[in-house]
Amino acid sequence: MNKLTALTLGLVLAGTALIAAADTSDREKLTLCDTHVNEVLGQGTRTKLYGIQHRRNGDRLRLKVYPTDGDSRIVRCWIDNDGVVSLQTTDGVALTGLTYDGTERVSLSE
Repeated sequence: MNKLTALTLGLVLAGTALIAAADTSDREKLTLCDTHVNEVLGQGTRTKLYGIQHRRNGDRLRLKVYPTDGDSRIVRCWIDNDGVVSLQTTDGVALTGLTYDGTERVSLSE
């Protein structure tokens, strides 16, 4: 009976450790998506996680986004295995941030 109890206890502890490791990885991915959502939709945007799908080529997080100005919407956050993040609406429209480095200047005086 002691062997059965030890085996059961070992399996329970191993399962708990795997769940804790997966939870940490998912939390890191959610933080990464939150960072990108705040860059694109503005600081102060709140997110709520609706689900995570783990795939061979990366993970898909489904988020409900609450911008500070505007209506809430569902956004899909795709993180591939290399760590590249892309955001899409439910219609498939890519959300990208404005990247302006100041090198191109427009002048109306010409």
